[in-house]
Amino acid sequence: MILPRMLSATGAFVAAALAVAQDQPAPRTALDVGAPGPKTFYADDRVGNNQVTFLSESTIEDFTGVCNRVGGECQLDPKHLEALQGRFFVRVEDLRTGIELRDQHLRSPDWMDAAKHPEIVIAVSGATDVKKDAPDGAALTLLGRCSLHGVSKEVRIPCTLKYLPQSPETQRRVKGDLIRLRANWTVKLSDYGVTGPKEADIIGLKVSNDIQVKVSIFGSTEKPPEALKPDTESKPAETPRPPPPRRP
Repeated sequence: MILPRMLSATGAFVAAALAVAQDQPAPRTALDVGAPGPKTFYADDRVGNNQVTFLSESTIEDFTGVCNRVGGECQLDPKHLEALQGRFFVRVEDLRTGIELRDQHLRSPDWMDAAKHPEIVIAVSGATDVKKDAPDGAALTLLGRCSLHGVSKEVRIPCTLKYLPQSPETQRRVKGDLIRLRANWTVKLSDYGVTGPKEADIIGLKVSNDIQVKVSIFGSTEKPPEALKPDTESKPAETPRPPPPRRP
């Protein structure tokens, strides 16, 4: 009888602990700057140079790529960093590796297939592990999905954030509040079905399967006049209208 009682007591303890955990309020990390409430920030080159760099280190060849055109926006409440949400993207056609022929290969159906999958998208649904490291900044982990080569996968991206309320100094560049996001993580090509030509054994030899990605995004609450717009593939396709009948 002792064992059943012990098991029953253990079960009751676990249930009580879970109930207490459920009653705990969700974390709300607040910066010491900015007014409360969500604000929309737009990726804006007027604030700083938005850039994505990627590094491939393989057996016989290393190369670095760059993209200086980043589009998107995010919603951020400086008094609740965990609620961060947004969507950022780059176009495959804007990726550059320093060799034109390699860039053509990268856009081809054997690799990124830019014709079918023109964008790489990071959709952010929240943040966790938030640690405020300055009155106006924090380290955190972005939660969301990465869509690449027609495949969407969950991701956790380590990131740092800095918030700059509008001031006479910041207005020299652009009006509105500003943010800076910096992130580093690794993308595994095989997770997204990127394998290179089937008849060639390039992954691992000339192109690493693990691509190191570094991102810097600057945003402002004032929408830029010439923001990079998402590709038309994300919009509903219009049904073509039939030609008018010919008159006899």
